[in-house]
Amino acid sequence: MAPVEERERFALMPAEVAALLGQQFAAGRSSLLLSTCNRCELYWTGDSDLEPWFRGFAEARGTSSRVPLLRYDGLAAVRHLFTVAAGLDSQILGETEILGQVRRAYDTARAAGTTTRDMDLIFSSALAAGRRVRSETLLGRHPKSVSSAAVDLVAQRWGGIGARPVVVLGAGEAAEGVLRSLHEHGASKVHLLNRRPLRAQALADAWGATAGSWEELDQQLGAADLVVVATGSARAVVSAAQIAWAVEQRPGRELYLMDLSVPRNVEPDARAIAGVHLFDLDDLERACCPAAGRPSAALNEAEAVLDAELDRLGLSLRGKLVAPKLAELHRLGVELAEQESAWALARLESLSDDDREIVRQMADRLVRRVLYPVSRNLRSE
Repeated sequence: MAPVEERERFALMPAEVAALLGQQFAAGRSSLLLSTCNRCELYWTGDSDLEPWFRGFAEARGTSSRVPLLRYDGLAAVRHLFTVAAGLDSQILGETEILGQVRRAYDTARAAGTTTRDMDLIFSSALAAGRRVRSETLLGRHPKSVSSAAVDLVAQRWGGIGARPVVVLGAGEAAEGVLRSLHEHGASKVHLLNRRPLRAQALADAWGATAGSWEELDQQLGAADLVVVATGSARAVVSAAQIAWAVEQRPGRELYLMDLSVPRNVEPDARAIAGVHLFDLDDLERACCPAAGRPSAALNEAEAVLDAELDRLGLSLRGKLVAPKLAELHRLGVELAEQESAWALARLESLSDDDREIVRQMADRLVRRVLYPVSRNLRSE
């Protein structure tokens, strides 16, 4: 995975995603953009090759040529999507937030009119696979998120959080996850800051915290032992200068900062300030998810679920492919039955109307009996 300083160049605001999908819709192309703190992925179907467009998009955002762009086609692309939705390709193995992010990316593309029926089926299946992994495997028994991992790390280092002052910046899904995890750890002195006071107050009330206005930021930085930044800003909202000032107000007290945002919302220069411990998402991955600790039993269970859901999707897609052939075959069968019964009835003029109907039914039944095993074999193959 590319380092956070490269990934943040790809971070897209919702308005940017909508604009890019609008361009694809205007060009008559199918596409879906999945942009999260750990990835920026473009999915498409059809004859158009969008890789050159995506590479141009990457270059326009100033991405280093050292960062490889990975491409998957066909089944490999579908399996990658399933792996992503299940949380198996995340920095925090099995993390739960990615499933909602995939769902929102899919909903956004559908609203923009850039999905196809095949994409609808594939993404619906990927979401179903992700839900099964969470409900049926060991990964789902102890759900993790980036938010909870950040709080867990600090709680382990401190031996608990208790009455230590904590400040949370943001009021979105990640911030709510932080508040939930702090509540579970018994944190009793949590203060939430956001530019939308009503949203902040509602979240604070739900999780036993207090809420304040953004104008309190400097004051709260000086009082807190832990600051968790989970905002959706396109630039830093906490400067190194602010942090340096805050540390001067609290001689002898360390300050922990968890920056869960991409792009990073805390200036990286703050790392150089004595007494400051700044963690971004890459630091969090190294601290919480060493490769040697990956739970193989849980992974094996999750992979088995993905295999089963991929098989189910394959059957559905193959059924869609064969359906037009079966419809054409049965249309020809009906024509054949009508032609042959008409040929016979033209030579049997003395038959009654009831007898004529029997001849027609016999021709129809013969054709159906011949076509039935052919149709069955086509579906099974």
